[in-house]
Amino acid sequence: MSRHINFAIAALALATAALFTNLSRAQGTAQPIPPGFDFPADETTLLQLRDNQNVPKMRLHAWMVFAGMTQPAPGGEAIWETWHPSSETFDLPAPGPNAPKPRRVFAPPRQTEGAGPLAPGKSLLSFVMFNQEAHDWIRTNEFYKKSKLDSLKAAFTPATPVKDRKVKDFPANAVSIKTVWWRIKKTGITPMPIWDNDPANPIAQGNNFDTWKRIVGVDPSRETIPAGETAQLKYPDPDSAARTAKVLPLKAFYNFEVTQANVNQFEKMPVNAQPVVGDHIALVCIHVTTKEIPDWVWATFWWHDAPTVGPFAQDRPSQVAGVWKNFLMDVAFSMDTPKEADGTPNAVFNPWLEARFENGTLSNCMTCHQRAAYPSKAFLPVTRGAMAEDHPFFANKLKTDFMWSMIFESKP
Repeated sequence: MSRHINFAIAALALATAALFTNLSRAQGTAQPIPPGFDFPADETTLLQLRDNQNVPKMRLHAWMVFAGMTQPAPGGEAIWETWHPSSETFDLPAPGPNAPKPRRVFAPPRQTEGAGPLAPGKSLLSFVMFNQEAHDWIRTNEFYKKSKLDSLKAAFTPATPVKDRKVKDFPANAVSIKTVWWRIKKTGITPMPIWDNDPANPIAQGNNFDTWKRIVGVDPSRETIPAGETAQLKYPDPDSAARTAKVLPLKAFYNFEVTQANVNQFEKMPVNAQPVVGDHIALVCIHVTTKEIPDWVWATFWWHDAPTVGPFAQDRPSQVAGVWKNFLMDVAFSMDTPKEADGTPNAVFNPWLEARFENGTLSNCMTCHQRAAYPSKAFLPVTRGAMAEDHPFFANKLKTDFMWSMIFESKP
């Protein structure tokens, strides 16, 4: 009898656990990076890695955080997809807890703003997300309101040092990410450019992804593709000369299938060659920023068909698994160090976003975000090397703790 009771209790416990899991999922709970992935790491330890220029350990930390945030959530998507899209964080009012997850609210990358409708082969889809701690910090402090930023800015007196004219720093466990996606057509083989760190144009001129020298082809119709299979594809537009491209299956990417809801949103975006129902959207780039140190930890990842080769593949731990092993990575703890081979300040960039700019492949993402000061939207030119805290650029501005979203997305 007791045995049956024990079985009944166990079954009830499992059912209750499943109920709470489903309830949590239905309520759209933002899942945290689980324990065991070095997050948040000790600030002193990370600063020592920075000051000692221990690049392997800095890289290992970035990979581990990446491994943690890409673990599967209860719904099967990556944990980071349960977080809050910036459109929600800065919306007034924010959606209720029953809003479904994942919520993919696309916009063109800010780096392409002002370019107008982009031609096929030159269009990217993007969205920014915040983990629960970053989202709550923005909401609790009302940093989503321009009126709040204005009041903070107005409160400073002429005697307030420029370096102190800033919002309250985010908590150490805050994370912000930016994602970039590529459309894969539901039929045929879709060309995708690949960055091999071999710019076609002079660096000073800029190297947008439609200029990259090599492409691959993505075939959504087959799970397995023979090694070495190639196709002749035209890129970046139908009038281009055919190019030989290695063919890869869609399963090599973190992706999702386009729904009618997605199509309805895409129609409002300045992007040509709109995705249609049945297409897929594949993740090709992700910026990850954590407030574990005062200037944040900056890691940037991009998809590659040879992800085990070269310096950007190094130090990847076994915890990075599945499709996430197909990303290369670079990381910055400093705007200045480690120096480049020619003695100039540290350069860390993502080819999908910064390579398009003049000298973009010599830029540093931290230096760009250091310029985030309300109400200025001047993120160009991209550059590298730390600015002085009291640089004249910051005069009469409110520093937003490296967060451009406060400036671009805050509402009246």
